[in-house]
Amino acid sequence: MTGPSRPRDSAELPPESAGVRAVFTQLQVALHTLVAALLAFTLISAHRDTGGELDLVTVAAAVGFTVVYVAGTVWDRRNGTSRPARLWWLAAVLVLWSVLVAGVPEAAYLAFPLFFLAQFLLGVWAGMAAVALLAAVAVVALGMHGGFTPAGVVGPVVGALVALGLGAGVRALDRESQARREVIAELVRTRSELARQQREVGRESERARLAGEIHDTVAQGLASIGMLLHAVERADPSHPAVEQTRLAREVAGENLTETRRLIAALRPAPLDGVSLAGALGRVAERTRAEHPDVEVSADCSVEPEPPAEVAAVLVRVAQEALANAVTHASPSRVDVTLTGSSTAVALEVRDDGSGFDVSAPRATASFGLDGMARRVSGLGGEFDVVSQPGAGTTIRAVLPTVVGGSEI
Repeated sequence: MTGPSRPRDSAELPPESAGVRAVFTQLQVALHTLVAALLAFTLISAHRDTGGELDLVTVAAAVGFTVVYVAGTVWDRRNGTSRPARLWWLAAVLVLWSVLVAGVPEAAYLAFPLFFLAQFLLGVWAGMAAVALLAAVAVVALGMHGGFTPAGVVGPVVGALVALGLGAGVRALDRESQARREVIAELVRTRSELARQQREVGRESERARLAGEIHDTVAQGLASIGMLLHAVERADPSHPAVEQTRLAREVAGENLTETRRLIAALRPAPLDGVSLAGALGRVAERTRAEHPDVEVSADCSVEPEPPAEVAAVLVRVAQEALANAVTHASPSRVDVTLTGSSTAVALEVRDDGSGFDVSAPRATASFGLDGMARRVSGLGGEFDVVSQPGAGTTIRAVLPTVVGGSEI
């Protein structure tokens, strides 16, 4: 509660701020030591001046000052207090000091540590006004006891000016410490984000590797099996096992189709050798070829080209969104739009199909929508679905291309 306020969230400061914490702790200890020394000096002077017969009011003010100051300091260190409680505590300390300085002129020297209390508990402008008022009280008290002298006026005034200067320096140190903590926290967040992006790049590379392995082994093997079985069928159409051969060929063909779907999920093939805009054009063109009754348009333009992992996620979102639209919504038209800037890129897939209630529980479509949302949020983007029954569906994904001022 007393002295220069401790740095905010001091328990959570990074190691780099340990030195600043130590400075503030030393300032508090120095302030408490100064209060104790000046209070002892005040009581000793009062005892000497009165011949050992202290006034009861003076004794009560000294005891009250000590109890309130110590109790408030200990309570604040152990439990913490609110700002109103600290202000009431400061008011009590100043009132007791005023009573004490009225009886003992040496108590005016206690104004110096009180200058700091007023500044750090009241703020800048209120603290400056309180320092001026305390200095005036000290000057008046000294003048009432021993007459107004240059030393009695200059001493409190110079002390007030020194306290104001030191207070400004401590506040500047606190601001610098807070700014440094914010910079360190931002650097930690950026490092974590970059590490996550690097992991995502690694996952994308591993997916591409797995897709290539599956294509070169399982897919090629199934395709060869299908061709061999088809050759067997043509070689002896009257063979008793021709029906089983045909069934085996169909099963191999179905598994080949599933394998190719798996490859497509692992690696966005449209991105091979082209830009993101070109890849989305390929996706739209393939959808048109597979569903000639659906008009699919692609308006894609983005500069500069986003990072590879961002492009891969957007291609997958476009593929899944188009597949969902033509499979579940029965649209007559689907529009794919890509826009971007130097910091973000946005993909929008809009259809005029049957739509659905976004808030209602989803079954078959939920896996695709949730998968798109996970991919987008995994790169720190935003994913949104807007749809109403009979009013079509709009899927929008926005991905950043920079994190903390650095490119992904």
